[in-house]
Parts: sequence; structure tokens; C-alpha cells
Amino acid sequence: MRSKRLFLLGLVILIVGLMSAVVFTACGDEEPAATTAAPTETTAAPTETTAAPTETTAPAAGSFDGELVIGAMGTLTGMGAMNGAEHYWTYNKAVADINAAGGVNVGGKRLEMKLKWIDDKSSETEAAAAVEKLIKVEGTKIILGSQTTPINMAAAIVAEKYQAYHQQVITWTNMAREQKWQWNTDLFFGPDKVGEVPFLMVETMPEAERPKNWCILTEDNADGQALGDGVKAMAELHKINVAVYQTYTPGTKDYSSIILKMKQNNVDAIVVLISAADGITFTKQMKEQNFSPKYMMGWKGFWPTEYMSGLGNMSDYVCYDGFWSEDLGYPGAKELGEAYKAEHDGLDSVSMGLFYANVQILKAAIEAAGSTDPAAVRDQVFGGTFTGTVMGDITYDEGGVADIQPLGLQWIGGERKIIYPDSGVKMEWFKPWEER
Repeated sequence: MRSKRLFLLGLVILIVGLMSAVVFTACGDEEPAATTAAPTETTAAPTETTAAPTETTAPAAGSFDGELVIGAMGTLTGMGAMNGAEHYWTYNKAVADINAAGGVNVGGKRLEMKLKWIDDKSSETEAAAAVEKLIKVEGTKIILGSQTTPINMAAAIVAEKYQAYHQQVITWTNMAREQKWQWNTDLFFGPDKVGEVPFLMVETMPEAERPKNWCILTEDNADGQALGDGVKAMAELHKINVAVYQTYTPGTKDYSSIILKMKQNNVDAIVVLISAADGITFTKQMKEQNFSPKYMMGWKGFWPTEYMSGLGNMSDYVCYDGFWSEDLGYPGAKELGEAYKAEHDGLDSVSMGLFYANVQILKAAIEAAGSTDPAAVRDQVFGGTFTGTVMGDITYDEGGVADIQPLGLQWIGGERKIIYPDSGVKMEWFKPWEER
């Protein structure tokens, strides 16, 4: 807990210092007038707010009563761009579907939703600057968040400063709750919950076959630290021997020393937090060094389709986390999945449901508030329940945080197989390279 707070304190100092040096020629350095301050106790949203797409007929071109411009931060470039591409497509798809169904009804006026995009460039510093630009230059004080805990937390600091509503996903929920935010909400899960998934997957296999020596490999940042702590706690709960705990710098090009360390410690199971680009490099070097553990699972980097398509059958038997599947039966999920595959050569996604639902929830909150005032919209989300999203029914606690169910999947023959929760599909051990 102390290390997380020290990290956040350092992050605040870094970001505030960097932002003071940023000059936006469109508006100078003056801060905008503050909106209504956050209340001590937010007003809870209606018990059930419908978020699912409606069946209304889209208005004719030009028949909207106005525009509703929402800020959207995304990882469009940098190391996280593979994951960010799914995020970008999905936010845009959700907005297009909303407009096709009649737009957003705000106090009886039909508004066409539009997104003002800005790139966080896979950087916490850039994320903070991006949110400040959205607020001070673009004038948007309702913002849809990006991906990963460090980027969203950097953005959240700026949103709190300017009292702009920042609706984020993919921030560890335990860390979000610690902040006691007034202007930020979060939809995801905690590192302990997702950190238990690999052990639950392995426990579906005969006990005599299970791996004996595990390695936890994480990025050397707040994201990695939080997940590493969660995985270690769950390893102890499941009586797992962690033979190696290793951190690495994102963007590393040579993993040979790390792989050698795993070999020396007889590691036969790996769990790793890694980007897709780094994950491809790491997997290739595992093959080059003929290192074949019995089990390997990755968070973040192994689930994008680019990982599978970039490696071909080298990705087979690799397990990974997920947030969503079109096969879970939620309203509109199957249609969303089919639309994505139609535009991506049949490839699918395990993340986009979370982003799509984030837009659905924002629309429902704005309509329930009957206003585009950021405080009024925020108050609908804090303590609110949103039914019928592509993620199912979502309930936020009074602090504006909602938890979802993590998935455990595996690549087999270029296809995704849901292993956890139990889907009836048996997991397969990681097959040695020479047997493929």
C-alpha cells in the first residue's frame, strides 16, 4: 500500500511539473472557470438506467437538434497501439450506433454525438497533457478514458484538477477506490481477481500434471507492481511455488538473460504482464532458446489478434486474459462481434465490449441527467446501475467504481477458446517447440 502511495505522489509531482511547462497557443495558460464543485455525497443514479441501443429510427441527415462533443483519449501510437486500435474502433462504432438510433436525448433535444480524439502516445506524461488540452483547448469536460492503469491515473489527476468528468475503463479497481475520486469513474477488476485466473485455469487439469515452479514476469511500473502483488497473494492462497519474480523495462529487445534465469530455476509456468509488441519479441526468443514451459499466460499483450497473427502457430497454447466475449449472451454482443470481424478479416476481440459499454453508459447517464453538465452526468454514474449493455448489467458503487468478471482464454489453431469460467473446453498444455 505504501509503495503505491509513493508512486502516486511521485506521479503527481512529475505531472504537475510537466503541465506547468505546457503552453497551448489556442488559449494561453489561464485555467477555465471551475464548474460546480463535487458534492460530499453524490446523488445516486436511478436504480436501473437502460444503456442498450434502442430500436428507434435514425433521424434524417441534418435533423439533429445539435451536436454533443465528447473528449476521447486513446493509445493511437506507441507500444500500446495494437490494443489501442481495438479501443479506437470500438468507441467510434458505439458512437455511430448511437447516432444511427437517434442520437442522445438531452432534455427533449436530439443531439448527434461526436468524439474529439487525442493520442496519449502510450505515455503517462502525454496522457496528462492530452486531458489538459481536451479541457483547456477543445473545451470538452466530459471525457472517455484510455487504457492501462498508469495512463488513466495520470489523466485522472488532471480531470480532478479541472473538475472534468473522466469516465475510464481498465484501471485496477482497488487502486481506483484508494483515490476516492470525485470526478473519475472506473469499470474493470482488481489485480487479485484477475491474478487468480491462471491458477484456476491450471486447477482444471489433473493435479499430477500441474507445473511446480512458477515465474511472475511484469513490467517495471505501477501496472506491473499492482498485478505482481495480486498474483503473489493468489499464489500463496493456492500454495504455488514462485521460483522467480522478475520485472523488466517495457520496450526491452533482449530477454535472453531472463529466459536463462527461468531455465536455471526449472520454471515450468510463466505469468507475464506485457505489451503485444514485447510479447511477440519475448515469445520468439523463447523459441530461439528452445524454452517450453508447461503453461504460459499473459495479461494485456497476448490477447490482441496481432499477437496471434504475428506469430502464427507459435501463439498456439498461449493463455491470456480477457474482458468480454460475443458468446457470453449479453444484449447486442453477438452483433457487435460480427461487425468487428466483418471489418477485420474475421478476427475478433476480447476487449471491445468494455469500451462499447463505456459509451453506452455515458449516453444513458447523460439522458438520465437531462443535461451535459459534467457534475450532473457524473452523479448519475456514482452509485448507478446500467442495464442491458454489451457487458451485461453494470453497477457502480458510491465511489464510482464497478467490477467485472475476468476471463481466461487460450489460443488454439488461431482461435480463441474460453477456459475460465468453465465453458466446457479443456485447456491444453503448452506444447514443446519441436513437437509442433
